[in-house]
Amino acid sequence: MKSLKIKIIFLLAFVAIQGSAQAELSKIQTLACESILCLSSAVQPSECNPALNYFYGIKGDKISETLDLRRAFLNKCPDSSAPGMPSLINAIVNYSSPFCTLEHLNHNLVEVRILVKYGRFKYDAKTIKVVNPELPVACRNYYNTLINHEYTAYTQLSYVGTDLGYKTEDDDGNEFYVIYADSRSEQNQIAAALSDNHWEWH
Repeated sequence: MKSLKIKIIFLLAFVAIQGSAQAELSKIQTLACESILCLSSAVQPSECNPALNYFYGIKGDKISETLDLRRAFLNKCPDSSAPGMPSLINAIVNYSSPFCTLEHLNHNLVEVRILVKYGRFKYDAKTIKVVNPELPVACRNYYNTLINHEYTAYTQLSYVGTDLGYKTEDDDGNEFYVIYADSRSEQNQIAAALSDNHWEWH
């Protein structure tokens, strides 16, 4: 991961140098090139924030208009028509989302109820919130597309941690997971282990 971060920083510096050596890139062109570079990798250092904030800040009245405006913005990068770049730009525009970053995925929580039986039909329940093990459909499409593109630096996204048991729902349709424990001690141990569940890149 560290090598990817260094690579992005180097590429951002390269864009700036290119702009100075040739006819200097405008601010919009620089932001467009930086957006492409940053969205081509799972690792996005703080140097990416201005470009990504600008990219995600582009919004139209309809989804189709938003996509067209973002594509037009990325196409302002002078290298946007280079071999492989149009397909990369289309993948970024159609699938990239600020809600699919590791930070957001690791703050997307789901309820888990750890049950200890103490009577024939009685259970002591410990309810906790843990990182959701299911990728939203939009994020799954996003990563499947960008991981498989030849010009991106995406690796494999994995959910790491203790199994959440089985999923069910209450009478109101709210989903949650259920795990059975043999004792309150085991219940607390399971809860502690689940607190470490998270998404990470491999």
